[in-house]
Amino acid sequence: MNALIKSVPRDVVVVEGAEAEPYLHGQISQDVNDMTVGESRLSFLLEPRGKIESLFRITRSGDQQYVLDTEFGHGELLLSSLARFKLRSKVEFLGSRWQMISILGQADVSQANNVELVAASSWPGTGYSDLLGASPSLDLPECSSEDYERLRLTEGLPVIGSEVEVGDIPNETGLLDLAVSFDKGCYRGQELVERIDSRSGGRRLIHRVQSESVLCSGDALEFDGEIVGEVLSSTSYGPYVGFARLRAEVKVVDGPDGKAVNVTSIHQVAV
Repeated sequence: MNALIKSVPRDVVVVEGAEAEPYLHGQISQDVNDMTVGESRLSFLLEPRGKIESLFRITRSGDQQYVLDTEFGHGELLLSSLARFKLRSKVEFLGSRWQMISILGQADVSQANNVELVAASSWPGTGYSDLLGASPSLDLPECSSEDYERLRLTEGLPVIGSEVEVGDIPNETGLLDLAVSFDKGCYRGQELVERIDSRSGGRRLIHRVQSESVLCSGDALEFDGEIVGEVLSSTSYGPYVGFARLRAEVKVVDGPDGKAVNVTSIHQVAV
């Protein structure tokens, strides 16, 4: 398809200073020591007991600077939680509200204006890019909000404030392989992640679901007559695609009308 764009507000925390790298490395779940300038990764920030406080993208924007961006309305918690253990560390934090232009397709980003940062989309395998700044612009047709949400549910990932909530266990998000490094040293909340992972992950996981029948947030999903999960989000028109949290590793479950709902990994694009 020809490239489209969608502009959405985005909360941003800029972290910089001589000790920005070691400070972040000891706080967040992602490995930042081997990140190159311009590289982006998904990460959690966990409370000391291991539950989620934030889910965000981190981009290394300079030798001593990182940009963390998250869903609109979740930046304040990210900023306050991240700065909580600063003490005498040589690191500074600046919270801002930027705009993000998601490029849905391939486009020449050099034609964009007022861009502070170009980041790889967190939607795996798409090759999309996001432009961030106070007021970025790019002369391409705008995608509707409804169609953008359908693309996210079809090709993208769960986000905080929708499918992932503050206080959730990271092992139950289905995002560990993207947002957690098991090779780095200690970080805040690591113990719970490691302990549950050693028991083959969480008891429930977020999956992508697809059905010809209507799916609505909160709908129960059954397998062999037993409720095994619920719908977290879904498109507003069919074929219906969304995310669900399930307690069973099954490929097909029954929807609220008894009809089949296909289940795949969140890393598989819906067809």
